[in-house]
Amino acid sequence: MAVRYNKINLPNELYFVTFTIAGWKHIFINNRYCNLIYKWFDYLRSDYENQIYGYVIMPNHVHILIQLSEKSPLLPKLIQNAKRFLAYDIVRLLKEDKVNGEAREGALRYKKEELLNNFKGNLKKGSNAKHRIFKDKYNSLIIQSNRFFLEKLNYIHNNPCQEKWNLCDYPENYKYSSASNYITEKGNYEIGIMDF
Repeated sequence: MAVRYNKINLPNELYFVTFTIAGWKHIFINNRYCNLIYKWFDYLRSDYENQIYGYVIMPNHVHILIQLSEKSPLLPKLIQNAKRFLAYDIVRLLKEDKVNGEAREGALRYKKEELLNNFKGNLKKGSNAKHRIFKDKYNSLIIQSNRFFLEKLNYIHNNPCQEKWNLCDYPENYKYSSASNYITEKGNYEIGIMDF
């Protein structure tokens, strides 16, 4: 059973969370940008003792299976802060890449200048921000059964294999996912493994 909550937080609950880049622009396509998510995971674990049980970093969105501890801020605050700090780092990297040219690994689909201008154009009236990188809303579901956990875990692991993405043939071959943690027991980022 899944329960959708975006305004409350239940400590020790396991959540399926999704947040998305504004305009569906492709940002998370190489190590430089995906490492920002891993840095955030490190922060969630070290500062709040939250546990990551599954994830996939897609080019324009992120899915996470996360269990919040008693020490954790409310989920809305946690995601709000993540998007704010990730946005600063994304803008910084875009500016660096723009200056250093397009030769970096996995060059972004869009020119850096175009992306930065697009993110400036996403601002709402009265906003103090200089760029809006993420969609305002995020999705969260409370995982309340092993069956639903496995459904969401399989969904995120198979996401890169979908025809519309075609990022890999097998889930464990996608570098920015926890699929290999579960399938081969060797992942790009260490997570908690849910044992049934």
